[in-house]
Amino acid sequence: MYEFRGEGWQVSAQSHGPMLLALYVRDLAGIEHRGAPEIAPLAPLVKPRAAAEVPEYRTAELRQEWQDWWHRILHGGPEVEAMFAPPGFPYFADSPTLQRLLRAHYGSALSWSRDRLAEYNQISSEHHASGRRRLLEEMIAERALELERDPRSMHLKLLELPLAERRAWFVDPDTVILSQDLSRDASLYRSFLEPVIRFLL
Repeated sequence: MYEFRGEGWQVSAQSHGPMLLALYVRDLAGIEHRGAPEIAPLAPLVKPRAAAEVPEYRTAELRQEWQDWWHRILHGGPEVEAMFAPPGFPYFADSPTLQRLLRAHYGSALSWSRDRLAEYNQISSEHHASGRRRLLEEMIAERALELERDPRSMHLKLLELPLAERRAWFVDPDTVILSQDLSRDASLYRSFLEPVIRFLL
């Protein structure tokens, strides 16, 4: 995790293991992501190899079970880590189709997620060393000058994930999901995050 702060404000940038697992299962099973925010597919691409394991009459049920799970991850607290209890996954007793998928594919999901987390640590260090992390601080400083006052209290959480689209999704008043490669394009990064800074400050 990377943190930077100033007078009254704090920004943290990190990846998110449970989100990686959930998105891997989504893409592996070919689940259509509906509802806001509609997060882009993962990169590298996860082939929908498990889609054939779900009977057609169960696909709508699986989509709803996954959406409920995703919502709990987005807005949950400490319980998020407790969701994963192999081999039975009792947390998902009310989501039988999703529970069966997790039982069958948790090993590959966990391995894939750990590889992505290791890659993220390298990418995050590169962002810091190259100075890309300073762009957000510059936007906060610019906003403070515009307001002619110190920024008000703010803690912005950036959840950086390996996504196929270079963009960002505003999911909570203080949380943004974004492609971990977004900051490689300074103008695009600014176009997504500057409105968030203006809203929060």
